[in-house]
Formats: sequence, structure tokens, C-alpha cells
Amino acid sequence: MRNTVPARLLLAIAATALGVLPVGATQTGRANLSEATGRVTPAAEAVDALTLAYRLADHARSMRDSRAMIVAARMIASIPVASGVASGEATPQPGSDPSTQDLFAEAAQFAAGDAALLAEVETARAEQSKGVLCGPRCPIRTIHFVPAGTSWRVSFSARGGESFVVGVRRDAATGMDLKVYDENANLICHDLSQNPTLYCRVTPIWTGPVSVVVTNHGARGAGVAMVTN
Repeated sequence: MRNTVPARLLLAIAATALGVLPVGATQTGRANLSEATGRVTPAAEAVDALTLAYRLADHARSMRDSRAMIVAARMIASIPVASGVASGEATPQPGSDPSTQDLFAEAAQFAAGDAALLAEVETARAEQSKGVLCGPRCPIRTIHFVPAGTSWRVSFSARGGESFVVGVRRDAATGMDLKVYDENANLICHDLSQNPTLYCRVTPIWTGPVSVVVTNHGARGAGVAMVTN
């Protein structure tokens, strides 16, 4: 009699050989994190650009650099975002996600009466006044107030094989960190730098939920803007 191998076993063997998890593997506790670089969507690229712009604005503010702030404001103005709503969300605090006009105002302040720099600010402000439309898969920005000594947790659905990117910006000088967990509570990314802008990028193996946690370790609350794809 010819021996036969059950079809389910063959599928499991093939999945293992290809590095693909069989059905039900999400319950094993294995970290949902691929070592390969995932497919980067336009929305993920936009989150990268926004995070870079936030960091440039942070640098411009610390150096009182008018031209750097103009570039940061232009970058932010050129990237449309959709508004997200987090469960139990508190009223956003002023300054948690500055408008480009706020940044242009800072750039004008840093110009310190320099006529040429002020002219550059006004030119850039006029160019960016029209705004841009948000496409079907543009980044999602959620704004929340995180009291001192508390954490803010937001859940998202991440696609297997596709980069999941998150950028977080705080509006107050308080120590914060950013952590990303998969559905099995495995820590798959973190940014403990406590910089004003934090960043994480992961590529999940399978499609499933991820939790983004922002923890405020400081003695004062802060408004936080979170952008994801």
C-alpha cells in the first residue's frame, strides 16, 4: 500500500520551508516581527517624512534657526493627514501638533528683524496657504493628552510583510518613551531616547493587531501627536 501524507501536514511543511507561519501560529507566542524589510507604502513614506520634519522643527527651535524652521514647516504642509480618534481620548492641548502657520510664526521670531529672512518666511507662508488633499491611504494623526506618570495605548492593524511606521511628538519638556507590542505582548520596537520626537518601524510577519504605547515618565502632562500608516 502506498503511504500518503495528509494535505494539512504538507501545507505545514511547505509553510515552514518558506518561512511563512501556518494558520494558528499567531497563538504560539512567537514575536510577529520579520527580519526582512517590508513593503513600504506611500503612507509609510509620508510618516517617515513627517517624523523627519518634526525632528527638524525640534532642531530649528533649539538653535533658533529661521531657515531650518521654514523647511520643516514646508515639509509638514506638503504632507496631508487624516484625523484619528483614540478611545477615551482627552481634549487635545494647544501646541501638541503645531500648524504650519505656528511654525512660520516661530521662523519669523527667529529672524530677529532680519528683513531678508522675514521675506523668506512670508514667501513660504504664502506658498503653503492652499493646503493639500488627503488620499485614500494617507497617514493617520491622533492627538492626545498624556498626564504625568501615565501611558497612552493605541491599537492598530498591521499588514503582514508591510512596514508599519509610527512617529510621536510631544509638546512639553517631559521624559517619554515609545514602545510597540504585537498581539502576543512581545515588545517588537522601542525608542527610549526621550527626544521630543520618537520613532519606530517594524515589519510584521502576519497581519494582526499591534499596540503602540507612549509612557510619560515626567512630572508634568504633555500633548502628544501620533502619526502612523
